[in-house]
Amino acid sequence: MHALRIIIVTIAAASLIVNAVIHLTLAGSYDAITGTLIGQGDLFRIQAVVNIAVAALLLVSLRYRRWAGVVSFAAVAVAAGGLALVVITAVVPLNLSALGLPYLFEPIWFADKVVSALVQGIALIAAALSAALSFRRAGTVQP
Repeated sequence: MHALRIIIVTIAAASLIVNAVIHLTLAGSYDAITGTLIGQGDLFRIQAVVNIAVAALLLVSLRYRRWAGVVSFAAVAVAAGGLALVVITAVVPLNLSALGLPYLFEPIWFADKVVSALVQGIALIAAALSAALSFRRAGTVQP
């Protein structure tokens, strides 16, 4: 069971890292889309940093198993939130200017956006499986 968890966590972490690289690569081209508080390029950078941090925590949770459930749920939240934003902003314009954030709407699906959505979906599934495994393991009684 531990080998399965290593594989699942590695897939989730790698997917989050791929997403982070895509967002860091694209951030500069979105700097022109600004809000009063923060721009879209900065939102991309923040997402990249959060993805990297959660990926690192996932890998650390392989060593410190008591963190596994919480870290896996954090990875689920990050991946689900990122995937939701990619899909929603492709379908519905989000005017977040009242919050100081930029107007988010990009109905075009280009290669990096598709890959980002796919790897976030993969990270979401893998992190959910990791969370399920960590709670399944915690709930079982060893003789």
